[in-house]
Amino acid sequence: MLIFREVSMENVQPGTGNATEQPVPYNLIKDGPNDERLTAPEMGHLWEMYLYNGSVKCQLQYFTAKAEDPEIRGVLEFALQTKTTRLDKITKMFNTVGFPVPHGFTDEDVEPNAKRLYSDSFMLVYIRNIINFELVESMMGLTRAIRTDVKEYFNASIDESQDLLKKADEVLLRKGVFVKPLNFPLPDRIEYVYQDTFYGGLTGDKRPISSLEVTHVYTRLQTKMLERTLVLGFSQAVQSQKVQKLLSKGKQMIDKQIEGWSKILQDEDFPLPVTWEHQITDSSESPFSDKLIIFTVLTMMRNSIILLGISLANCSRLDIVTAFSASIVKLQAYTKDILDLMINSGWLEKIPQTIDRMEIINQKQ
Repeated sequence: MLIFREVSMENVQPGTGNATEQPVPYNLIKDGPNDERLTAPEMGHLWEMYLYNGSVKCQLQYFTAKAEDPEIRGVLEFALQTKTTRLDKITKMFNTVGFPVPHGFTDEDVEPNAKRLYSDSFMLVYIRNIINFELVESMMGLTRAIRTDVKEYFNASIDESQDLLKKADEVLLRKGVFVKPLNFPLPDRIEYVYQDTFYGGLTGDKRPISSLEVTHVYTRLQTKMLERTLVLGFSQAVQSQKVQKLLSKGKQMIDKQIEGWSKILQDEDFPLPVTWEHQITDSSESPFSDKLIIFTVLTMMRNSIILLGISLANCSRLDIVTAFSASIVKLQAYTKDILDLMINSGWLEKIPQTIDRMEIINQKQ
């Protein structure tokens, strides 16, 4: 027996965003695996990746239209192709169970003919940076998936992201833009820790920074400098004053984090990562909708929280642990500000939730 409910169902070609109203069988399996419904982890990860891939697809439509360097444009076009394919695959999996495909982002959210906002090099470095988010999310999705088609999707996503990372690195190396990781002194003996001074302190003498700690501080600083450039470009092009005000608040937060983490590296006599502000043009014409811009910033902040959590687990020196912990708290507060703006603007699609049984019971009273 099929149980029907009224929902807004995407009855269109995969990857588009036009909705038509019709009853959808909630437990219908059509051309799907001999399994049943999507599990909660499968549903949540696929829903999240649909929105993410749709947003990046729009960005890549603009990037490929503006890129002048043939090699960089080739990598961006490959990335665009992967996003289109992933959206099609997720749409197909949703359709096998009658799950309403999210609206996400469409051609209405991008203007490929807008003036250039960023340089070719920055566009490629930015795309390379967000591969970190894709790999982390795809790995979590893979380890939590049960259905064969869902596992295949996340496996393919990981392979594509690795291939894209390789292509991007090769081009950036040839262009002399790739920034190699820091070098570190080679140890000459094995040592053990016998004193609690290993944790260091907030003030006074601190032990030398470890290879993992300097890696995470440097990498997070690299990411923040890319975020600062992206937000700065968005700020000069965005249309809404409310969005611009929120972006300015985010830039101030990023600046403070850059200042704090830079001091840790400078105190250890390590060089700082390169900055990218000079890769922004003087254009004030927005290539993206305000909805897409604020969603992109939200995704960046979520990615930062995830990666800071990983960094936090790999650091022991108290000043570094404190800096990372404080950054997570500030990022969470800023993320709430973004969500509030999206809710008030009608931009936030609701992630699938469980049945509110109390609401059903109260309706009968």
